[in-house]
Amino acid sequence: MEDKITTDFILDQYGTAAYHYKEYALNVGLWKSEEYVFRKHVITSSKILDLGCGAGRTTFALYDLGYHGIVGVDLTPEMIEAALDVKKQLEIEVSFYVGDATDLNYENQSFDVVFFSFNGMMSIPSQAKRDQALNEIRRILKPDGLYIFTTHDQDMEPHFLEFWKEEKIKWTNGDQDPRLYDYGDIIASSKNEVRDIFIHIPTMNEIDQWLKANGWELLETFYRNEKFIESEAVKEKSGDCRFWVARKK
Repeated sequence: MEDKITTDFILDQYGTAAYHYKEYALNVGLWKSEEYVFRKHVITSSKILDLGCGAGRTTFALYDLGYHGIVGVDLTPEMIEAALDVKKQLEIEVSFYVGDATDLNYENQSFDVVFFSFNGMMSIPSQAKRDQALNEIRRILKPDGLYIFTTHDQDMEPHFLEFWKEEKIKWTNGDQDPRLYDYGDIIASSKNEVRDIFIHIPTMNEIDQWLKANGWELLETFYRNEKFIESEAVKEKSGDCRFWVARKK
C-alpha cells in the first residue's frame, strides 16, 4: 500500500516551482478579484498575514495598494528565498518568513486579516490538517478578524462533472488512489508547478458548512469569472476559483 500524501510532497511540489512564482510576482501582480475583495472588506491600516505567500505576488501588490502592515509566510523555503529576491529588486520593505499554516509562530490575536491566496488552504493534505490550520488562523486573528481565501468548486466546471461522478463511485467502492485522504482530493498536473500537485477540490456547500461549524460568519463568496474578466496573463497561470470572506465570530 502506498503512503499517504504528506507535507514533504507539498514542499517538493512548490519548491520546484519557485522560479515560476517569482516571474508571476514580478510580471502579473494582483488579480482584479483580489483587489476588489481587499478594497471592499479590508482597511489599509489592518495588520495582515499573507499566508502561503509564495514569491510575494500578493504581498508586494497589496503593499503597493497601501496595505503596509503586511507580512508574508510560506511553508516552502525556496518560495521565501524567491520572495526575498523580488524584495531586493523592488526595494520594498516587507518581511517574509518560512512557516507552517498548521502551527503558526504568532501570539493569539496578532492579526486583523489572514489571506490565503489561490487555493493554498486546499493544498494542505487531509481534512484533519486543514482543520488544524483553520484553528490556527482563528487563534491568531483578533475578534471580528477576517479570513480571506479561495478554493476550486466541484460544481462550477461542467466539463469536470463526469469526472466527479466517477470519483464518487471509486470512493464508494474503495478504489480511489490510496495516497489520498478524502473524496475531493486529487493528484494532478498544474499550470504553475513542475511536478504533479496535491489539492482538495470541495463543493461550495462543503466549505460553507465547514466555516459555520467552526464559528465563522460568511460575509461574501463568489466565483471569480462570475464577477471579473481577468487579464490573459492571470488566466494563463490560474484557473477559476471561488473567493471566501469569513469573519471570526
